Amino acid sequence: MPFTGPVEDRLAIRELYDEYADGANRMDRAAWLSVWADDAEWKTHYFEVTGKAEIGAKYDELMAAVTATTFLTQICSIEVDGEHARASAIGQERLMMPGGSFRLTGLNEDQLVRREGRWLILRRDYHVSVEEAPGVGEVS
Repeated sequence: MPFTGPVEDRLAIRELYDEYADGANRMDRAAWLSVWADDAEWKTHYFEVTGKAEIGAKYDELMAAVTATTFLTQICSIEVDGEHARASAIGQERLMMPGGSFRLTGLNEDQLVRREGRWLILRRDYHVSVEEAPGVGEVS
C-alpha cells in the first residue's frame, strides 16, 4: 500500500501511532486506549473484541502480569480518503513478566476514522509473524 492523501492527515495518523506506542511503553492504559474509536474492533489470532470497553478489558487481562514493556512501531503505509483511512504498521513488543519475557512481532492492518477532527483506530487486524513465549522459545 502506498502513502496517499493530504500530508496533514498522514502526519496526524503517524502521531496517532506514536501516541499508541508511547502509551504502550509507559503502560498507561488511558493513553493507550485513547487512540481507539468507541465502536472499534480488534482482531488477533488469540481473540476478537468489539467496543472500547471490551478493548480496555482485554488490555487489563493481557497486562495483568506485565511488569515492564517496550513497544516499537514502523508505519508501512497510509492511505487517506476523506474521513477514512487505511494504514499498516509493523509492531515489535517485549513484555516482561515474572516468568520471563514475551516477544511479538506482527503487522497491524488498520482502518481509521476521523471523528471530531481526530483520527482513531476503527478496526485493527493483527497478524503475528514472530512470537516467543517465556520458556517456550519461538512458537509462531
